[in-house]
Amino acid sequence: MTTWNSFIDPLYGRVQLGDTLASLVSKPLVQRLRHVRLSNIDSIDIPSIANLSRFEHVLGVAHLACHLSLRNKLDRREVLVLEAAALLHDWAITSFGHLVEEALQYVGTGFDHEKRLEDVTLRQAEVLGADLQIFAGREAGLRTWARSAVGQDEQKLLQDIMEHIDGKGRLGRVIAGDIDIDNIDNVFRMAFHMGLQFDREIPLRLAKSIVDVEPEAGEPVFRAGSEGDINTWREVRRQVYDHLMLAERDFVGKIMILSATVQAFRAREILLVDWKIVDHDFLVRLTGSETKEVRDTVQRWLAGELWVCTPIYWLKGTRPSYPQLLKFSEDLSHRMDRYCFAYGIKEKRERVVSAHFDDGRRKTFGAKPDQWLFGVASSAKRPFTSKDIRVVLEFACESFGTSIVQPAHKSEENEQACLF
Repeated sequence: MTTWNSFIDPLYGRVQLGDTLASLVSKPLVQRLRHVRLSNIDSIDIPSIANLSRFEHVLGVAHLACHLSLRNKLDRREVLVLEAAALLHDWAITSFGHLVEEALQYVGTGFDHEKRLEDVTLRQAEVLGADLQIFAGREAGLRTWARSAVGQDEQKLLQDIMEHIDGKGRLGRVIAGDIDIDNIDNVFRMAFHMGLQFDREIPLRLAKSIVDVEPEAGEPVFRAGSEGDINTWREVRRQVYDHLMLAERDFVGKIMILSATVQAFRAREILLVDWKIVDHDFLVRLTGSETKEVRDTVQRWLAGELWVCTPIYWLKGTRPSYPQLLKFSEDLSHRMDRYCFAYGIKEKRERVVSAHFDDGRRKTFGAKPDQWLFGVASSAKRPFTSKDIRVVLEFACESFGTSIVQPAHKSEENEQACLF
């Protein structure tokens, strides 16, 4: 019988999992992640991350959970909850990472992939129906796994796992906190595949430096000597998101997938129950759409025939909601007599994080960002003129109550000076 205990990982080398956790890896809800990419677009600008899977990432997070120093203070059940939450934290992510989730938020569904776990694990009346359709016509396997692990206590185990994935519970902030093992693995994994230089011992060293959790908020407590590694994580994170956010062709690709998904949803060709479709099946669904605009958009994306796009700008303040961006897109399309779709990305290169240390100190790193990234793309093949760009920017500032900070790329500064 095939076992799932051992893997070769590019960051950590040989990854070994215990039998209970390995049994969970084999279940369809985790196997699904082999077919969902970690990046939210099959990147053109950064080809090395284009097909990096969520499966690789969740195995890495589980590996870090297995090496936390605080495990010495946990009982067997707490260890099981922690490891399972680490492995399952992304299992309900939509295809194309967060991108399809964002598209579902554009149309006001309020979709949240983390709530899908509650649907499948805790709502007794719905669990069988959800299980049967989780992946490739197979049951999710989560409840069966939980029963084999703890017997009749399965429901409480699943509830505890869900709470920890949501950053709650006694150890939840180790999984979803300011500096958590999810983000530690994600940052260094992306950096590795981008070819960025860093000490590959740092992610495992950071995990081993988590010696406890703070009793009130449950935040991880790090060894006092780990501050240098935390600063390196912050710097590598900045570099990773600098590459991801400012990739111009990928920005356009995201808009194309978002637009196609929104149109397919409105045509009822994509439904909320389709959150679990994997990347390949999602593309097949869109390319087979009866809506010409959906079909043409995705085919153009696959062929590398990108929509035209305005320059990307940093705008001041907080990014508006997705429904606001969709309303802006519709109004702009009418104003400019061409189809337009606007996208905004929260500033992710910098954020405020706090760390507790075992010498009693609590230190805050970083600053709260006050800008967001904005651009508009169009399926019309004629480029945006300087006058068009001026109209877009003026309308954005008027609609969102914002102002231009600067172009995302320095080469566009002179062009911007000519616009106003």
